[in-house]
Amino acid sequence: MKFSNRYIFLYISVLVIIVAGTLAIVSLVLRPRQEANRKGETAARILKAAGYGALSTEQAVALFDSVASPITDSQTERYAIVCSDGDTGQVVYVSGKGLWGPIWGYVVLASDNNTIKGVAFSHKSETPGLGAKITEESFADSFSGKKIYNADGEYVSVVLAAKGNSEANAENSVDAISGATITSKGVEKMLYEGLKDAGK
Repeated sequence: MKFSNRYIFLYISVLVIIVAGTLAIVSLVLRPRQEANRKGETAARILKAAGYGALSTEQAVALFDSVASPITDSQTERYAIVCSDGDTGQVVYVSGKGLWGPIWGYVVLASDNNTIKGVAFSHKSETPGLGAKITEESFADSFSGKKIYNADGEYVSVVLAAKGNSEANAENSVDAISGATITSKGVEKMLYEGLKDAGK
């Protein structure tokens, strides 16, 4: 059986419309669930940085809503939060650029607006085993207890120094990721820019 070009064109056009419509409907139906999952994952990561340990997304959403509230007079995303040790601090959203794309994260500051209680970083496309290590727990743990002001009260944020050199100014520096200089510099810059108003 031979079909005309017009018939084939119409058939393909109808098929494309049906597939596109189906995908659009599926996307709309799944969007609330995807948004809920994203919110839960973000809440879980922030709460872990605030000392609450690992939580499921459902647990994290419920707990986050009870211990954190948005700081509405800030131009950036911030939350007041009660940490697991009872200290009332703040969560500051930071964002920047890594080697291959965006990097971002949340920094939990203690009530003194100087001491970092914890961090949670993420990225879009950093190199596995190198820049992608910013998401690893060992890297995040290295920020715990660090200060964003030096002993003279000057804002310095946290420097990512070459491994072994962070001891020179231990309160304000951590070890950079070996082999990921650009990503490390990106983290350093986003912290400097993102936290400079946090103590005010």
